[in-house]
Amino acid sequence: MAKVQANFRLDGEAKKKAYAVFKQMGIKPTDAVNMFIHHVAMYGELPFKPSVPNAETIAALEEAEQHPERMTRYTFEEWEKSLDDLQ
Repeated sequence: MAKVQANFRLDGEAKKKAYAVFKQMGIKPTDAVNMFIHHVAMYGELPFKPSVPNAETIAALEEAEQHPERMTRYTFEEWEKSLDDLQ
């Protein structure tokens, strides 16, 4: 199979985070892109289900961006405890 070069423009912050994940997984970014391309070629679909957010979700995202001080942040342990408390 012949290899070809492709150039893409990526969001810098997303690239940085993704490359860190690839490193943890022990794969090269090129391998990850090839896996994505092969999946689309083989199955004729993306390897995830994209969706369009509804109006309520869009409004919540916009509010979070405009007023980050209103957002409640939890550690995983706090979140896990809150689930335990519900039971």
